[in-house]
Amino acid sequence: MLTQDWMMRQIETLTLAIAKIMFHKDTAEYENHGGRETLTAADSLHASLNALLREGRIADGEDLLFSALDEDDPALLEVAVDFYFRLNLLSDQELEEGNFSRQEIEEGLHDVMDQYGVVLP
Repeated sequence: MLTQDWMMRQIETLTLAIAKIMFHKDTAEYENHGGRETLTAADSLHASLNALLREGRIADGEDLLFSALDEDDPALLEVAVDFYFRLNLLSDQELEEGNFSRQEIEEGLHDVMDQYGVVLP
């Protein structure tokens, strides 16, 4: 249990650091960029990922995320950070039911950072 708590804190710290450094925000939560009437690609991806998370389809969400990432669109990085932040809030049981682990959350987050060339000090 202590290992899981430590890992949760590590993931939370990492997502918050990325949000602070890359987006100058104090939260890792994504906010729609297009408003109510005009959805951006990032807004649509965020909505789709949240729907998949509500259905417990975590792996499908991660697959969708990686298929949509575009290094030229930093808003998609913001969506990715939000996705892993939200995954980290799930209980161990919810992650297990979705065939996912905290280790996979951390690995996915690092993969996204690598794809975007994000290096934290």
